[in-house]
Amino acid sequence: MREFTVPPVTTRNERGEVKPEYAFQLRARFEPVYETHTSRGTRLYQDIAAGELTGRITGKVYPDSGGEYGLLRADGVEDINQRFMINTRDGEWIYIAHSGYRRRKDGYYRVQANFDADLRGNYAWLNDAVWIAAVERSADGKSSTYTYFELT
Repeated sequence: MREFTVPPVTTRNERGEVKPEYAFQLRARFEPVYETHTSRGTRLYQDIAAGELTGRITGKVYPDSGGEYGLLRADGVEDINQRFMINTRDGEWIYIAHSGYRRRKDGYYRVQANFDADLRGNYAWLNDAVWIAAVERSADGKSSTYTYFELT
């Protein structure tokens, strides 16, 4: 019978420290919210109306290409689920999907972002990185600013 041994636990990271590196910003505007009260919480839906990207990517959000499909839980935290398309200044299409949380009591709002960009295009580098965004929502709930960071 073979003996099984557990490797020692180490805190050393052979690839170095994980650091967030600023990449770009998205300012998005949303249509009014629709609410449906369900047994799981309050379902929230908002169409994305428009948006602009600045930084390493410049372009616009394609209107009516998706929106926010949130779930407001009993504890006041909103599960974030967003999907939409952007069109870059040089004409490429990129799909964006966000998942994360927004705490209504203190404004904490963070998402993890996934991108689908053309493998032959200028933005293929988006496909194989880990992305997070800090989000600021306007007081009226009609717009949000996403500041994206690549974890290097």
